Amino acid sequence: MMELPDYSFYEFKEAEPNPYQGTTLDRSILLDPPAPALTQPKFEFSKLENGMKIASIDKQGLTARLGLYVQAGARFEVPGNLGVAHMAALMGYRSTAHLSHLRTVKTLEQLGAHLSSSATAGREEIAYQVELQREYMPLAVPLMIGNVLFPRLLPWEVKAAQSDVPTAKQALTKDADTMVSELLHKAAYCNNTLGLSPFASERSMGYFTPETIRTYMLDHFAPERMVFVGVNVDHAELSKWVMRAFADYNAIPLKKREDKKAQYTGGDMRLEGASPYCHLALGFESTAFGQTELAPVALVQALLGGGSAIYSGIGSGVTSRLSTQADFTSGNVVKGLVNV
Repeated sequence: MMELPDYSFYEFKEAEPNPYQGTTLDRSILLDPPAPALTQPKFEFSKLENGMKIASIDKQGLTARLGLYVQAGARFEVPGNLGVAHMAALMGYRSTAHLSHLRTVKTLEQLGAHLSSSATAGREEIAYQVELQREYMPLAVPLMIGNVLFPRLLPWEVKAAQSDVPTAKQALTKDADTMVSELLHKAAYCNNTLGLSPFASERSMGYFTPETIRTYMLDHFAPERMVFVGVNVDHAELSKWVMRAFADYNAIPLKKREDKKAQYTGGDMRLEGASPYCHLALGFESTAFGQTELAPVALVQALLGGGSAIYSGIGSGVTSRLSTQADFTSGNVVKGLVNV
């Protein structure tokens, strides 16, 4: 018969001193956990074998923001497909080779993705963006890659997206700042490159077909013209899942295209409006970003005005005495200088 092990339920020893013996009941004895050491976020950059560029920065936030940018904006359109960049953006997050439109929407909802997840078209690029919790990044990456590389462009989905064109135009007419910027670009670069509007019009609805959109994507949507950006994500993990996403979709081969130089024409454009206020914009031909001549331009920009109307860049937020006095003398003065 085996003997039972000897259990010692009590242990007699000297009592340890109570560190909270002199603490009154109206004071908390719970201490905050030590804060982690502050580390400077590091920007990381890499390039895949197929030519796609990946950039990321991890600020240790709980929410990740992913962006896929394709260099296929409105400046690359031709007279036979004006507005196709906007149309391609409107077809974002719809049916793909692996997911239907309904399944895509349900997947984004289950991932807790931000409802503003959408695709937008600009003059230089088409941007696909998603905001969600950082642990769901591996699920969102192939969904974004699939929308860009293999959209099905079903006829009924294309027809449903056509109704968004008048809605976008109405929103543009109500936004005076955006409308002024559009007219400024059209006057500065009339009928070429940067002067082409990133918004489709009713006259371009005839180009809104699956064939036109697919042809445009096959001409411009090569990985060499794409940049995948992530915020609050690990760079190694992001690169791994972007590379794995291309295993399910064949990359579009790179086609040679003529990158036309923006030709400054100048001029003026005027538009009647129902607003009691007058919105004016005065632009001059300047140098491109990154050139040494940009420094004096930024100085003139700060002297002429300043404030919240200036876009981010060199000299943004700097106000001059002229702009400060204009604020005090008239409450209806809206000023700003934008680098076109």
